[in-house]
This record gives sequence, C-alpha cells and structure tokens, in this order.
Amino acid sequence: MSAAFTYAVIYDVTVQCRTPLRTGGADGDVEAVLRDTSGQAFFQGTSLAGALRGWLEANSSQTVDALFGNQRQTGRLIVSDGHFSRDAQQYIRPRLKIDKKAMTVECDKKPGTGKKFDIAHIGIGARLRFTLTWLGTKANTDELTIVEQMLAAMNSGEIRLGAQKSNGFGRVALTTVTKRCFDMTDEKDRQAWLDDANDGVPLALAEAEIRREVMFTVTGRADNILIRAAILEQDENGSYTPNQSEGGRPVLPGSSIKGAIRARTEAIARLNGLNESETDNLFGRSAGADDNGKAGRVRFEDMWMDQNRKQKITRIRINKFTGGVIRGGLFKEEPISGPVTLRVAAPEEPLGCALLLFALRDLGLGLYNLGSGGSIGRGYVTVDTIEATAPDGRRTALKFDQTRVCTLDDPEGLAAEWLKAWGGTADED
Repeated sequence: MSAAFTYAVIYDVTVQCRTPLRTGGADGDVEAVLRDTSGQAFFQGTSLAGALRGWLEANSSQTVDALFGNQRQTGRLIVSDGHFSRDAQQYIRPRLKIDKKAMTVECDKKPGTGKKFDIAHIGIGARLRFTLTWLGTKANTDELTIVEQMLAAMNSGEIRLGAQKSNGFGRVALTTVTKRCFDMTDEKDRQAWLDDANDGVPLALAEAEIRREVMFTVTGRADNILIRAAILEQDENGSYTPNQSEGGRPVLPGSSIKGAIRARTEAIARLNGLNESETDNLFGRSAGADDNGKAGRVRFEDMWMDQNRKQKITRIRINKFTGGVIRGGLFKEEPISGPVTLRVAAPEEPLGCALLLFALRDLGLGLYNLGSGGSIGRGYVTVDTIEATAPDGRRTALKFDQTRVCTLDDPEGLAAEWLKAWGGTADED
C-alpha cells in the first residue's frame, strides 16, 4: 500500500483584526460570539475554509477540488479552527430590521414586538491564530503557490472573514506567517512531524492583486450626529444616551450608513423607473418564500469619529395628543461633531456606480442624514468632496462649496461612462 502523502507543509498564521469580526454558530444567536468550552472566542475552520474556497473559485477554479475536495474526493488542504487571543474584546451593536414597503421598523405578528436586535462581534485589534496543513507529494507542490496567494489575498483585504462583510466586517492583516516543510522520506522530518515540531521559518507574502472594485470616498464634516448606543450611562446629573463607541472611539456602524444610502438609492431607482432588481443586485435582499435571498455586493466601512466635539443636550418628550410634556419624559443625548471620512466599495458596474454616485451626491446636498434624529436636524453632513477611484486608476469627483452647490470634475470620463449606462451623458446631468 502506498503512503497517503509523502510531503507535508504547515503554515502557522496569526492575523490581527483591522475591522470588527463577526463569528457565530449555526443556532442563529447573533447576540453572542462563538466560544469554546473554556470560554475563549474562536472562528470555525469550516468558515475559514469557505472564505478561502470562495476566493479561489472566483480566481482559479482549476485547483479548488484538489485543495478543498468535493463529494468524490478529499482535499489536500486542512484548515484548523482559529482561536482569538485571550484579550480579544467583545462588543455589541444595536440593529433594526426595516420593512421596505412601509419604511418603518418591521414588526412580528404579535403586536408591539419589533425587529430590534443586537449583534455581537470581536473588536478591532484582536489577534486570531490558525494553521493550514497541506498533504501531498513533491509532484504537486505547485499547489503551495496557490495557498500562499490565498494568504496574500487575505492580507490585502480581498478575503474577508465571518459575517457582516458588506457592513465592513471581517478585514484582517497577517502579522506573522511561518512555513514548515516535512519530507516524509527523510527520517528527521518524519520524527519532527510526529513530534509536532513548531520550528517553521517566516514567510514573506507576495503582493496580491486587488479585486476589481470602485472605491468611493466621502470627506466632510458632521454636525450634531447621533449614534445611539444600546445602553444608558450615568453622569453626575443622571442618565443619558451615549453614542455608540468601541475601544473609547465613537463609531457610526457601516450597517447604519448602508441603511441610509440604500434607502436613498432605492428612491432614486423608483423615480427613474428602474427595476428593483438593480438595487437588490447592489445591496442584496433577505430570504423569501422562493429563494434564500441574495448577498450584497457593496461594502460599507464603519465611520470612526476620533476628532470630535461632544455636547450633552437635554430634551423632553411631548404627548402627541395633548401637546404637553410627558411626565418623567426628560432625557439627555450626546450628539457629536467633527470631521468624517466615509468609504464605500462597489463592483465595477457602470449602472450600479451611477446609482451610488447619485445617492452620495444627495447626501452632500443635505437631502438625507446619517445616524438618528434626522427630523430634528441631527446627522446632516457638510460634504467637501466625493471621490471615486476605479481599479484602473481613473478618478472622478464631486465637489461642494459652502452653499452645497455641486460641480463635477471628470477629466478622464469615468462618470461619463457611468452616466452613459444610466441612459444620459455627463453634459445632460
């Protein structure tokens, strides 16, 4: 009987979270992260393998079955669970499920039960360690180049881990990678394999090609933006609603930004007679009676407001029937102001890019807000520029003056290309 493998390679990988990372089980509990019996947060090897396989299928389908296997054969790559460092912090973000038709919070059949829920995740800076073990022969060691390309793609952000990736989650950077090769025809290597030798050498990863997507970057300033946290806090004057914050940094979640921009994009599409499938193609949709839904293809990064000014403001609740003050209705909020940078990545498709450009333009025109409290003037952004960069390096920009007058700077014809797909030209807009 011939040996199952005569050559083995172990990659020992440690990554650091550059954005929040959502790791959960199959039970659907979104208010906790996945933990082992000792209470340590971990990331399932099946999820990690799925992320790697998905990238490989999109880029080099010929080696997918050889590495990951199929129903007829076992793959040569073994992906371990990933374990987070003990100091990894868990955070909670409140979420709402919106009824698209009514544009309000979706409710269950039982009266008074809205679809409000919390999502737990591992915070930025946490470290995650896992191994990739390849088992084969010297004749097929060319597959190791593919494995290392996958690691490079993870390091560059092409491969993201976990759930909520369209909301900016799951980007990691590789901090250390070691590679240990075992030649099973060599006695010393066989013994080292049996002894679980951990003496790999550092591996330098090649540059990975960035996937073909357009990056929109909005810069400006937000005045009185309100990012409601899940819990109340206390100060010397009583309780108040603080802003959502993680690691001491105020953050407007990518999911909140996505909800506001999606609503505006859908309104623009309806006004122009576009099919609903155009926005579903960008933002995805929930599972329905006929299918399992559709994943979103636009990615919204969290907006961190590090340079900010906070101000506690006292308000009262009004009885809408009598017009008087509700007894016990005194409450405080803490809106913040400061410079903002908003990033959105979208697939390189002219019609979808045109829709996003129009929606972001309307944000600059002050036609809708971010965060809570839009009806009382909260969350309106004074935009300076909206710049879009295509994968080939071409750029286009919308620039706003102090009166919100918008001008298009499109010397390379990128926006004109998008507007042509829309059905017009840059000159007609």
